[in-house]
Amino acid sequence: MIKSVITSILLATTAVQASPALTERALEKANNNDHYTLPKSDRNPRARASAIEVKRKGWQYSEYPMGVAYYPTGTLANATIARDEAEWLPPILAKAAATDKEGPIALEAIKSKGGFKKLEDYVNLYDGQWAESFPEGPIPGILTNFTDDRTFSMMRLSADPYRVQRVKPSDKLLFPVDDAAAITGLSLEELQAQGRLFLQDFSEMKELDPTDKFGAGCQGYFYIDPKSDSENDWMLAKMLQNQDSGWDTTWSHISRSHSAAEAPYLAAIRTLSDSHPVLAMLNRIEKTPWNIRPLLEDGVVSGAAPDSGPSYYAWTSLSGRTWANQVYSSGETANFQSNYYRTFLENRGLINSEFGPELKHFPFYEDVAVIVESIREFMAVFVNSYYSSDSAVSRDSELQAWQRETDVAKVYDFPKSIKSRRTLIDILTHQAYLGGVVHGVMSTNGAIGDTTSLPFAPAGAVWQVVTYAAANRYSWKDTNETLSYLFEDQAMLSKMTPQTRLAAKKFKSTMDAFSKEVRARTFDKDGLNRGMPFMWNVLDPNWAPYWSVV
Repeated sequence: MIKSVITSILLATTAVQASPALTERALEKANNNDHYTLPKSDRNPRARASAIEVKRKGWQYSEYPMGVAYYPTGTLANATIARDEAEWLPPILAKAAATDKEGPIALEAIKSKGGFKKLEDYVNLYDGQWAESFPEGPIPGILTNFTDDRTFSMMRLSADPYRVQRVKPSDKLLFPVDDAAAITGLSLEELQAQGRLFLQDFSEMKELDPTDKFGAGCQGYFYIDPKSDSENDWMLAKMLQNQDSGWDTTWSHISRSHSAAEAPYLAAIRTLSDSHPVLAMLNRIEKTPWNIRPLLEDGVVSGAAPDSGPSYYAWTSLSGRTWANQVYSSGETANFQSNYYRTFLENRGLINSEFGPELKHFPFYEDVAVIVESIREFMAVFVNSYYSSDSAVSRDSELQAWQRETDVAKVYDFPKSIKSRRTLIDILTHQAYLGGVVHGVMSTNGAIGDTTSLPFAPAGAVWQVVTYAAANRYSWKDTNETLSYLFEDQAMLSKMTPQTRLAAKKFKSTMDAFSKEVRARTFDKDGLNRGMPFMWNVLDPNWAPYWSVV
């Protein structure tokens, strides 16, 4: 795969050299310190409009088989993609070099200890084997408490919250559980009527093209116990359900974070001037966004055995692409407004439910709320510093053009109008959430530490760690690539309002404080942290990258 990526880089670099010169206006803006301006304040509106038209010709829509959403093409788009790939590739190659070196060493170490004869032996897979690739191993508690039912249940509320939902009293039960009362003290119908029943449904996976590995498209009920949790060791069922979660995070993250963010961003590039503060903000949020889908597509179709898929999954890679495209096209992962984090969680009955008891612990929501509301606070200052009123937003011709363009770009469920500051704040907050939070939970820091960790999420062994280590960025811990630095682009901030610069400092301070809070967490006297027998730290703002890395 790496060879193919290098080839594409070389081809793209050639495109850069052959692409026509940018307009004089664009070159001027690239080489001076003019502040970002709204259309009505531009000293030369005709030149501004002309530069946008040049961009429209240089950034065009093309179909792409992976992730469904339009992918950019054109002279300017190709030049940008080439520059992005030149920046994006070195960390990928460095990670590949580390896993190439450490994978065989880990395999030999496992063999020397007798291989895997029981589930507990999988601890040897991580024991000091990945000094560069994955030095801290899975999230604390995962390897020692994987048989605890609370590990399984609480992963639904932290590592993989995107497919769990509360069962409504009016919903038809998908399958019976005859001995539910013996297990829970209440029948399935009683749990449902009380709003205590939850569902995670992966049944569509049974229709995917299989490999020679064992797997199942699982459905699972979860419940809030009226009394207390009992210890039931349904290990095989739990492992199969976790395998489904691993598949979900692997493939649906492409559409839930990458494609969902790329579509409105491409529409913005085609309609907003490079001098517009909103596009400047989007450029910061969407760092090198155009690289991953070609890489994944290449891995699907040009591997040694593309129909067999990764060696640890029960379904083929081609099925993975088809499935990812289906969940995007259905709107499940692509819908813009209905995937605002609070709206999404409310629609699934996980917060602010009108029936049933509240969740006692919801680690995903607890951490995400701190980060996203801080992002929203920053965006509110940013937007209000440029627009004195809602009518000022309505009069921004480029913003209105962006909204219309989202129809052309096939952005699902985008706001029907941008006529208020709140609407614009919501849009920008969600764009940052898609790259910095959704991607971080489903890929980057998340997957290798929880949903794909062995033995609880069985699939492969050394190969599984090698694959998911490619997304992990341990070496970026406490660097300026993390969420705390989301708005710390001094070149951008120097051309923005004083209020925006102050808001960026406040955001950084808030994230630093939250990072300290995350790192200070401990297990209580019962061996739990926020109801979990593991320490979920995926969204530590000084570790989680602020952008969709891979």
